[in-house]
Parts: sequence; C-alpha cells; structure tokens
Amino acid sequence: MRDFLIQKVKRLLIKIYMWYSKLFEKSFKDGKCDLKYLLFKKRKTKKLLVIFSAYPGEGQKARYNYVMKFRSLRTSRLYILDDFGPKEKGAYYLGADKEFYIEKAVYCLIEKVRHELGVEKANVVTCGSSKGGYAAIYFENRYNYGASISGAPQILLGDYLYIYKHRPLLEYIMGSISEENRRDLNEKMLQSIIRKKGESKISILVSSLDGMYEDHVKKLFIFAKDYNIHIDVSIQDYKKHSDIGLYFPKYAMNQFNLYFNEMDRT
Repeated sequence: MRDFLIQKVKRLLIKIYMWYSKLFEKSFKDGKCDLKYLLFKKRKTKKLLVIFSAYPGEGQKARYNYVMKFRSLRTSRLYILDDFGPKEKGAYYLGADKEFYIEKAVYCLIEKVRHELGVEKANVVTCGSSKGGYAAIYFENRYNYGASISGAPQILLGDYLYIYKHRPLLEYIMGSISEENRRDLNEKMLQSIIRKKGESKISILVSSLDGMYEDHVKKLFIFAKDYNIHIDVSIQDYKKHSDIGLYFPKYAMNQFNLYFNEMDRT
C-alpha cells in the first residue's frame, strides 16, 4: 500500500511539473526539425548550462529533467526536449535514417542561445543523465564546448541499441539493424572525443551496480586512457539504473561550480 501511494504521488508531481514546464516552452525550427525547449536566463552571468533529457519510463512521454533542481545555479539554463523516435520518446538527439538533422538543430539552437547571451564556448556546460548523459558528452566533444556532466550514460550506443528490446530505436536512427550500423554508432561518440579541439572535460557519476558502469563507463575510461584523455568518474552505490536521478542533481551542481572555480583560478 505504501509503495502504491508513493508511486501515485510521484505521478501527480510529474503531471504538475510537466504543466509548469509547458508555461515556458518555446520552439525552434531548423529544416525539418522542430525542437521544443525551455530557456531560463540568469542576468549578470556569462555561463550557460544545457540540459538534455533521459529516456522516459514505461507509459511516460518525453519530458524535461531537473527543471526545479538546478534553479539555484548562477547560470542561464537551456533545456532541450527529445520527443522524436518510436512513440516520441527520444532519438538520442541524433536523427533518423542516418540523417542527423536533430543533432544539427540542437547545435544550431545552442549556438543561437549562446550568441544571444554573449557566452563563450568554454563557458557552455552540457549536462544530463542516461540518454541525456550520452548527449551531454557527445555535444561537448563534437562541438567543442567547455565541459560535460553526465550521470550513468550510455557510451557505446550501437551496443546498447543492439539489445533486442532497443532495436526499434537503432533502426530509427540508423535506417536498419546491422553490425555495420552498430559499429558506426559506437564510433560516433568515440571519434567525437578523440577529435575535440582542446581538452575534454568529462565528469561522470555512476554506480558500480549499474549496468552502464561495466558496459559503458569502464570501457570509455580504458579507451580514453589510451589517448591520454582524462575522465573524472565518481562511483555511487545505488542499485538500479533508474535511481541515478536521485543522486545526479547534487553531483551535477557541485561539478558545475567546481569547473568554473577552476577556470577562475587559471
């Protein structure tokens, strides 16, 4: 009975939060991609935090994450929704049929907001957990932003989406299910990290009990070491992947402040 009431309260809070978010929602059109986003501007600061969304749970629609949690940070915040893909639950901010038009639109939106606010690229931090964590690391490195803060991310996306239950999304993004597409999608992330202009600033929170640790984060750490790329990994002890949302906000805020404190000292 107690668990039932907890779940009922959670669903009610989600509905209230979604309604609140919609009051501030805007849209950005780029080609055939129509992005929905929230932008909260913070005066007298030249920092921008870009927050990507995780994959929603069973029976839930795509939604923004950490809208209330990050409101105390002294930074402008850009939340980008990913309501593409099968059942409009998300396509990892990439695209469909190997046309990465969503990725292009996301980059254009970030750049539009960045220029409007007068923020340097080094002062843009990307952030997210799970699916949003993948996007945070990818966009930091692919487009040379300052840093990324990620919670339990999928890294080898081809491997992850090759799992049987995820294959419809692999087919959506890459056009078909094949070993070649699996490898190409894995390489998309890894090549972005290798080719970043300047130093990667990747911070990751994950549990050793989370499948993302062994299958993704640990492999990324080994890969990065081969290229002399430093990755900051903090280990928690939560038991389920879905619990990352309970631990990530505090970690993300600490890492955000740490990044800019270090910049101020250099």
